[in-house]
Amino acid sequence: MIRRWATDFGLGMRLALGGGGVRTAWARLALTAVGVGLGVVVLLTATSLPHMLGARADRSAGRAAVAGAVEGVDPVYAVVRNDEFRGSGLQGYLVQPTGPRTPAVPGVGRLPGPGEAVLSPALAALLQSPEGELLRPRFAQRVIGTIGDAGLTGPNELYFYVGSATVATQPEAVTVSGFGGSPVRRGLDPLELLLVVVGATTCLVPVFVFVVTSTRLAAAARDRRLAALRLVGADRGQVRRIAAGEALLGSFAGLVVGGALFLLVRALVPRITVSAFRGGIFAADVLPDWHLGVPALLALPLLACAAAVFALRRVVVEPLGVVRRGTRVRRKLWWRLLPAVAGGVLLAVRAGAGDALDPAVIAGVVLVLTAVPLVLPWLVERVAGALHGGSPAWLLAVRRLQLDSATAARLVGGIAVVLAGSIALQGVYARAESDRPPPGDVQVFATAFAANLADVEAFTTALHALPGLGGVPVETRGLVRTAAGERKSVVVAPCAELAIAGCRDGDVYAEGPGAPGPGERVSFTTGGNPQWTVPVDRYHVRAGEGSALLVTPGALGTTTSAGLSSNARIPDAGPDVVERVRNVVGWNGAVASLGTERDGTYALITRVLSVGSVLVLLLAAGSLLIAAWEQLRERRRSLAALMANGVGRGVLARSLVWQLAIPVAVAVVVAVLAGLGLDWLLLTLVVHRPVAVDLATIGVLTATAAASVLFVTAVTLPALWRTASLEQLREE
Repeated sequence: MIRRWATDFGLGMRLALGGGGVRTAWARLALTAVGVGLGVVVLLTATSLPHMLGARADRSAGRAAVAGAVEGVDPVYAVVRNDEFRGSGLQGYLVQPTGPRTPAVPGVGRLPGPGEAVLSPALAALLQSPEGELLRPRFAQRVIGTIGDAGLTGPNELYFYVGSATVATQPEAVTVSGFGGSPVRRGLDPLELLLVVVGATTCLVPVFVFVVTSTRLAAAARDRRLAALRLVGADRGQVRRIAAGEALLGSFAGLVVGGALFLLVRALVPRITVSAFRGGIFAADVLPDWHLGVPALLALPLLACAAAVFALRRVVVEPLGVVRRGTRVRRKLWWRLLPAVAGGVLLAVRAGAGDALDPAVIAGVVLVLTAVPLVLPWLVERVAGALHGGSPAWLLAVRRLQLDSATAARLVGGIAVVLAGSIALQGVYARAESDRPPPGDVQVFATAFAANLADVEAFTTALHALPGLGGVPVETRGLVRTAAGERKSVVVAPCAELAIAGCRDGDVYAEGPGAPGPGERVSFTTGGNPQWTVPVDRYHVRAGEGSALLVTPGALGTTTSAGLSSNARIPDAGPDVVERVRNVVGWNGAVASLGTERDGTYALITRVLSVGSVLVLLLAAGSLLIAAWEQLRERRRSLAALMANGVGRGVLARSLVWQLAIPVAVAVVVAVLAGLGLDWLLLTLVVHRPVAVDLATIGVLTATAAASVLFVTAVTLPALWRTASLEQLREE
């Protein structure tokens, strides 16, 4: 039995390589391999995500500072700096070594001392390019080396270690004895989990639809060959095994093509510089998880064989495929709706669970999306059967759909799944956006740390020297620690800003409860010993609930290590102004944009899903294009016969448009209904949120589907002109 099965499979593979002519067979095999290969690329990339995220997290944790003391290691004062340049993240550490035995840092030979810097390769290249002109003032230090891959999350990350002699005086400074901690990660809320589940399903379910479509290319020619085999004595089981062998060869070729394309993608990934990837991805990180990848890849040949055998259920019943040319059996609807009903029941059963990672919720999403390509053939058949009349191009298209609506439905099945998933995804995304509080007014908030009044004056002078910022107010604050260990706030401002009657420079005003008393010795938070004595003769008490002390500059005198911070709010700042403000602040402070903050995890999820949706959409367009080319090649004789009988090329082109437009229109209707229904099930039953319909996004997605028809038609027109040639009427 095993030998007979192997012989039948081998015969199917030989027919796939030579049936219908060598050139035709190889063209058919190439189209199938490319179609399956595209699906393999998506599967391998998707199964690489756990390793990519894990490798990035490990390297990020490996460079995290660990506070404390370790014997044999000279501690380092360190401050984390999260900055940006032109919208790109710019992160790193300010460090101040206390001795030569500095702690080891991944990817760094030695930590820089004051006036030195170690930069990532991408940051060093940016500083040397014309685009980094506004960034160079922040990195005037001598570069002593670059950060290796072990110390970066991606090849394009802008990361640094800058040495400074004033790190210890900054309020955020910590004493570091090593690098290599565990970053704290917050969990995902229910809406974010839904984004992940729906997005991943939308990206993966179409892959299997495309694989089934690709393995059924040239179905008419294969059916004729198999019917001929029935005529010479092959039984039905043998014919099914031969058909499975043909599909198996195409799927194996697709695995090879997909593996080669994946290696190409893997090599090109480090060159991707879009912000969605947060510093890019190392090629070594794009490594499929074989626990997920191997079963998925093994499932592809099995799926191809199952699709080929299933397609023969009503084709090769009698020799020469008589049933195909006879009365067609109308498709049944009831079993095609079973996945949608089962998915809805699973989601309804888990109502109130609030866990998007529940296997029942995931299975429900998969089943609802799987029902879309199953319902399409039935609906396209009914719509095509109801169409009558019209222009010659319309009649040709309608008649073709009436004769073979299943092929057209398979062509647009992948696009329908992507569209349905995208609509559901955008519905969850719109709900998440509406749940977030609206942003406030956009402002730039600059903070510069100062050790004394001279630093405050230097910052104020430099800030006011920038174009358009001469009148920006600067507020100076600090924290002092009393003898009892309590921390109290201090505001340092001239009398003109305090607006207190009778104020003179050198006065101190106590406000609020617990303010330090006259003559009390206090220290600023960055120092352990008392650094300032509250004046006695110029001390005043006034009613208020604000800061503990209002101090005029003369009261501080020449106090050093004061640990002050000068703050300035800059409204309506342009990109260049913001970068110049960052240069003025330098590394002894921070600049942030208020009113534009977004949660990092949420932003990463939406960016990755957006990129994944685009890739799957490209896969859908590519599969549609491949299938359209195969249909033209399969119908070359009938098209040539139409040309010979006087049908113009314009009529054929318009007929091709209608043949794609009608199924796409049906697919759009099904996808919109399925997407909105899935959106309602998820939001209402799983996370208990009202449905938020984004009509503008649905319109854009629908227009994208229509544009795919026009694109495929335009690209296949040259092939149509070659196919509709009278030379195609010749016998080979």
